Amino acid sequence: MAIGKAAVSLILASAAWAQEFPAHHEHGRGFCAGTLAVDSAGIRFRGRKGHVWEWPYRDIQQLTLSAGKIRILTYKDSSWALGKDVAYTFTGEFGAQDLARQWGAQLDQRFVAAVAVDGAAGAPRLTILVKQLGLIRGSEGTLMFGASGVVYDTPAEPRTWRYGDIRFISSGDTYELSITTLEKQFRFQLKQALSEATYNQLWLEIERKNGRIQ
Repeated sequence: MAIGKAAVSLILASAAWAQEFPAHHEHGRGFCAGTLAVDSAGIRFRGRKGHVWEWPYRDIQQLTLSAGKIRILTYKDSSWALGKDVAYTFTGEFGAQDLARQWGAQLDQRFVAAVAVDGAAGAPRLTILVKQLGLIRGSEGTLMFGASGVVYDTPAEPRTWRYGDIRFISSGDTYELSITTLEKQFRFQLKQALSEATYNQLWLEIERKNGRIQ
């Protein structure tokens, strides 16, 4: 079967892609300017002397993308912070939606999409108004469950999860839902009741999508 030019272009675009952005590497105090390059192999930063790094994706413990910010948590121990893993934070105009789609298609659960990716939930099968509970302050928004993922849409702390990012969901009652990922557990107070049948269906679909049950 012949493959059209559009299909070939799509395959090549998904296999190899590259973008560069002006960026600031945030320090404890102040920052230094440079260029952040991102492609299908990894991430590179070119700044002032001594601030030049390169990370293949395999060397990134957690990659967090939020509006105007990229945080790279490495496996490298800090010599002055009692062995705490070294993290690098970069700020700039990164085109979060495009990066979220590229990284979401390529990377595993170590990628954290701290943005509400447009269309990630497709046409949502279930939409719930919620409040996310926090240690000090929560946030209000909408949970949308779609065919390929879940979006928490809120101005404060958005998230997009592929079903493979979700370890499990749990519920103590009809007005409470927790989503546990590799990043952390997210606890939601629901503004509308979630029936036992609907919760059981969500749980079953997530377990099936993750291959834990047939």
